[in-house]
Amino acid sequence: MTDERPINRRRVLQTVGVGGAISLAGCTWPPRQCDLSVTKAHVGDTVSYGTATEFEITVCNDGDGTCEDTVTVTDDLPSGVTYAGDTGTDWNCTESGGVVTCEHPNANGLSPGDCLPTLTLAVDVGSPDEVGDVVRNCVTVEQGDPNLSYKTDCVTVPVTSTGECDLSISKAHRGDLAVPGSASEFEITVCNEGDGLCRGPVPVVDSLPNGVTFLAGSGSGWSVSESGGVVGAEHPNSGGLAPGDCLPTLTLEVEIGSIDETGDAIRNCASVESDDADSTNNRDCISVPVDTDTVGGACDLSIRKEHDGEAVAPGGTTEFQITVCNVGGESCRGSVPVVDSLPSGVTFLGGSGSGWSVSETGGVVTAEHPNSGGLAAGDCLPTLTLEVEIGSIDETGDAVRNCASIKFDDANSDNNQSCVSVPIDTTGTGGDCDLSIEKVHEADSVAPGDTTEFEITVCNDGDGLCRGPVPVIDALPSGVTFLSGSGSGWSVSESGGVVSAEHQNSGGLAPGDCLPTLTLEVEIGSIDETGDAIRNCASIESDDGNARNNRSCVSVPVQPPQASCDGLNIEKTTGGQFQYGQQSSYEIDVCMLQEQTCDGQITVTDTLPGGISFVSASGSGWNASASGGTVTATHPNSGGLSAGQCLPTLVLTVAVAPVDQFPGGSDGVQNCAQLSADGAFVDEDCVAHVITN
Repeated sequence: MTDERPINRRRVLQTVGVGGAISLAGCTWPPRQCDLSVTKAHVGDTVSYGTATEFEITVCNDGDGTCEDTVTVTDDLPSGVTYAGDTGTDWNCTESGGVVTCEHPNANGLSPGDCLPTLTLAVDVGSPDEVGDVVRNCVTVEQGDPNLSYKTDCVTVPVTSTGECDLSISKAHRGDLAVPGSASEFEITVCNEGDGLCRGPVPVVDSLPNGVTFLAGSGSGWSVSESGGVVGAEHPNSGGLAPGDCLPTLTLEVEIGSIDETGDAIRNCASVESDDADSTNNRDCISVPVDTDTVGGACDLSIRKEHDGEAVAPGGTTEFQITVCNVGGESCRGSVPVVDSLPSGVTFLGGSGSGWSVSETGGVVTAEHPNSGGLAAGDCLPTLTLEVEIGSIDETGDAVRNCASIKFDDANSDNNQSCVSVPIDTTGTGGDCDLSIEKVHEADSVAPGDTTEFEITVCNDGDGLCRGPVPVIDALPSGVTFLSGSGSGWSVSESGGVVSAEHQNSGGLAPGDCLPTLTLEVEIGSIDETGDAIRNCASIESDDGNARNNRSCVSVPVQPPQASCDGLNIEKTTGGQFQYGQQSSYEIDVCMLQEQTCDGQITVTDTLPGGISFVSASGSGWNASASGGTVTATHPNSGGLSAGQCLPTLVLTVAVAPVDQFPGGSDGVQNCAQLSADGAFVDEDCVAHVITN
């Protein structure tokens, strides 16, 4: 027999002799086989048109060997059945063109008689024209096992008829009255009043009456457009609308024209374009009275600027709130601009507020709100918030007086400006900033190959505010490699072993306060690089009141690796195909797998099986000899073998006897190599293979 596959410890190869199975080193031939089976079941006896349902899929190992590879399940959904989702521990499913493909990593292997977690597929069942009177669905499992008769399983489920779809529409107005010159909103709701699922997109049409202008449409899932006064909206209704359910509300925002255009009432109708069971509820109309009391009134914008009243310390930040309202009797239309000239010692930081755009030039803040729907009588725009920084007491004095103005041509200019005065906290204004740094390491020691962390804390030990960015420098010592840096607000980089970090400290650091901790993660090199201790220092680059506390160092002992050879590992493989009458080779690798250092000579002993004889050995540093079929190879290992290191590969070239001279009458052999260090046995590895003609 012939088998050219490589063999190692991770793959046991069993051999077969002529006429049946034989045993080799506790193994049997033929090898035990993985044999997957799949079963599919439907949850429930029947399914209805236009509803959701579930299928359960179970994959088991019916063989006598462990199934080790990833398991793939394929389900080609029949016509009219749509994939909706899946559940099942560790299953991962995708769908394309009606074919659902699911994978399970089978990370721990599937033992004989065991099953993977059940995979549940949720699907939607379509119309009778798509589905027919039954749903027949098959699933296939793939893993490359030899028994093909258990690859596919199918299930047939009868489909029963359901009721009919009946869409209804209702329209409502927000508020009792529509006000000329103002914005108004209508709400449209579409529901299913039938006893069957409503499928497919839902279109709605609303022809706006005279004097009503479309502004915007909104509602989850709705797409809205307008042309010539006719509003068209559509919802995809992708999942279908079940009996008794409603689509998300559709809101139409409109502008109410003059009383001459609208008259004393607005009558507006909306229709759902649907061929359903009952067309009598496919249209709804509403009549909204027009408020005639405000006709002839005027727009009158007012502005109010506020502060919380708390005293602000020099170097601190604070906020002003600005509110613009319509105190007139008619809607105010058009964009609303606000101007705020900041006083001496006050610096603009930012502006926010729904709909507001804010900019600053030369200490003058300009803000504008589009007011696209108009501002009705009694309503206010969203609050505008300005964040500012307070300068020194020399710039501000003992109080800050600040005014904001509306630049708008309305009925009354007397209420178009508002001012506020903010006291300045003068206590402690003569203090000094004094930044200090502390670097710590929590563990008592480190070992070569470890990753560890240093924590750096910067505080203000002075009696004055510390302003501006705070830079930190850390020159890593020999044998220490930077991995990463973290800490809220810190930006960290590294070049040539020097770590640079900076915190913006945008709000200033008050006396007694500290910046968020900066954490540096590093890797510890070999003991030859680090020595028996690591001394690492971090410095603040700051010109403050006291330079003596601007540097902090920490010393961490480095523990030398444990001297031991217990962690040595030997692995033996074939170097190629073995043929009768030809030469071939074995390859032997010796590695240290544990956090240890093995010093001294290493010995490999290999007793060759009958019919195979030693020819030569190669491998840097190895010295080999043979006696009576036993090969003994030694390596001085003069530099020691540390964690993760391997000796050069030892290659034993051997000769295979001709087939008529080969003892035992079998094509299968097993060869073992033993590993010793300083005369003590450590590990053994065997390789089983076949010999071919």
